[in-house]
Amino acid sequence: MDKALLGQRVAQAREDAGLTQVDLGRAVELDRSAISRLELGERKLNVPELVQIAEALGRPLSFFVADPVPAVVSRRTDAAPTHETTQRLDVELEQFASDIQGLLRRGFLPVRERVDYRTPRNHTEAEHTATAVRAQIALESGPIEDLGQVCEELGMYTFSAHLGAQGADGGCVEVETETRTAGAVVLDGDIAPGRRRMTLAHELGHWIFGDAYDSEATNDAESMVSSFAIHFLAPRAGVSKVWNEYRTWKPRDRALAVAAIFRLSWSAAINQLRNLELVNPSQHRSFREHEPNSGDYLRLKLNWREECAAPYLSPSLTAAILNAYVDGQLTTARSLELLRGTLPVSELPTRAEDSIEDLRRSFAGHDG
Repeated sequence: MDKALLGQRVAQAREDAGLTQVDLGRAVELDRSAISRLELGERKLNVPELVQIAEALGRPLSFFVADPVPAVVSRRTDAAPTHETTQRLDVELEQFASDIQGLLRRGFLPVRERVDYRTPRNHTEAEHTATAVRAQIALESGPIEDLGQVCEELGMYTFSAHLGAQGADGGCVEVETETRTAGAVVLDGDIAPGRRRMTLAHELGHWIFGDAYDSEATNDAESMVSSFAIHFLAPRAGVSKVWNEYRTWKPRDRALAVAAIFRLSWSAAINQLRNLELVNPSQHRSFREHEPNSGDYLRLKLNWREECAAPYLSPSLTAAILNAYVDGQLTTARSLELLRGTLPVSELPTRAEDSIEDLRRSFAGHDG
């Protein structure tokens, strides 16, 4: 266990918890100087002390002892992030990526073949790439019902956390082992549902374009990733079909139908309608100035299921954790850590009981 890295993680977790060195020392029965030396990497920590510190700071042991993942650089936000909320995203993403790395190494997660695409140079390329990615997983032009599952089919796993609605919307990092590679994304589960979906599609773009580490990404590149994201969520053929199906409705009501069916924010829906030239500039300005509320949708019997509300884990990841638990390859405590509050201990599945033959094999050669 690297003392310097351990010290940095203790200091980080302590600051996140809003505790002073004196506070932490009191909680674990160590004096402030011992905590200070620990955080400076000058003091060793035994296992019982580490367990106490993890409990006091509300962090799993894996947070302190797992190998570090590459620095987080992909960001998406519609507002300037504050230091606190961005730091919280970094902490969650580093820990989530570390867990994905461990699950990959143990062979618990399915192997997905990654197909890399070039970052689009214009909006036409962005649309063509979105169409190609949909075709890769046999996804037609209609709305995506489970975006988290679709991202898994493309090799990226999702965690939606309670991060507050004032920071970065999400971040993505590439996770590598000796033989496997996967994407890990953390979303701010406290932002609006449509914005969450757009953020997840945006991070998917970073993943498939292989630029999750590109800290020098230009505004033009980010714009192209966003263009890919909206065409992936709401492709031309699918949006045009819905728009024509509701041709007897008023234009604004037709736009509401598109937003509800494709589960887009109002701004994303009307911008895509403008991109596809289904509404004119005057209509777009009018729609933008009169943002709808819930009643506008309900009046038209339009509603859509909220997706990726915190806490959320994408389905194949959840299934992999639970299957490893049932098979006895993960302890209850570790399974709950990996599930991140998405399932209480009372709802864990029943473990498979060892058969007589399993027990006989386990005692083979021990007859004395």
